[in-house]
Amino acid sequence: MITLKPYKKDKLLIVGLGSIEEKYRLEAKKYFDYKNIFFFSKHKKKTNLKNLKKIDNLNYIILSNPSTDRINFFKSFIKKKATYIFEKPMAVNAFNDKDENQFFKLITKNQIKIKSGYCLRLNPAVNELKKIINKNLKKILKININTNSYLPSWRKRNYTKSVSAKKMHGGGVINELSHEIDLVLHLFGKPNSVYASYLNSKSLKVNTEDVADIIFSMNSKLNLNLHLDFCSPFEKREIEIIFRNKKKVVLDLIKNCLIFSNLKKTTIKKFKIKKNFYIDAQIKEMIKISKSKNRTYWISELKDAINVLYIIKKIRESNLNKKLVYLN
Repeated sequence: MITLKPYKKDKLLIVGLGSIEEKYRLEAKKYFDYKNIFFFSKHKKKTNLKNLKKIDNLNYIILSNPSTDRINFFKSFIKKKATYIFEKPMAVNAFNDKDENQFFKLITKNQIKIKSGYCLRLNPAVNELKKIINKNLKKILKININTNSYLPSWRKRNYTKSVSAKKMHGGGVINELSHEIDLVLHLFGKPNSVYASYLNSKSLKVNTEDVADIIFSMNSKLNLNLHLDFCSPFEKREIEIIFRNKKKVVLDLIKNCLIFSNLKKTTIKKFKIKKNFYIDAQIKEMIKISKSKNRTYWISELKDAINVLYIIKKIRESNLNKKLVYLN
């Protein structure tokens, strides 16, 4: 049985400066002595990176810095046998084959383990839905994923200065809500093709896209429609699956429930999750991975996180050229 408490001398480094870093810091105190939690941001010059590299037992590292900086920081801060969390998306650009091979050689050589930042996978309602899909995949007629969110509600300090609002820092609704793209991979597998259109609605003070509509072809008989925006004050986060036998299931990720419907009745199954569930679950998973000998357990999820980058690249290609793009 795997204990979820790190060893007494184990230390944690949190990289970044922002709302997500603050959440990790607060939750990490449950699992680490506060004196063993270290912080680094290139905006805080008091912290010396060379000194951090010398710390013994620095076995856990959370990369919550901007996606434009994550891969470069990782390469400059290799700690043997450490376990990392890469917040999402892992990078701002897709890996080519050479980059991916070098990345996996690097983590293998240094016995590094990695947990991706795609934490919606840890939601018990998502896991329940996955079981339903696995049993009824060939019966699915239609899939709609709809996420309406409001950036000023997330970034309450000043959303215009946040990473989300700035193209140069890897912002935009597609990167920021790439959780949904990861869920496509996790629940339904890799699409065959994509057609995408996105834009800046001009309703917010951002220089990125804030609305995206994406059609994935999953096979010759099934399309998946994905809508993402962070300019709507009427928030919604749902996955709707319609089956060929006139039944429907909806996953509501705001209310954390599954809604089952047929032509006669509707039933609801609720799931209780605590405040800050996702951050707490990420830290637990990081510790679990560090102690697990099952490499497949985290490698498959990491490969999906890399595939998200590839799919985002193809979404942008489709939008630019206004045409259907096939995925390898």
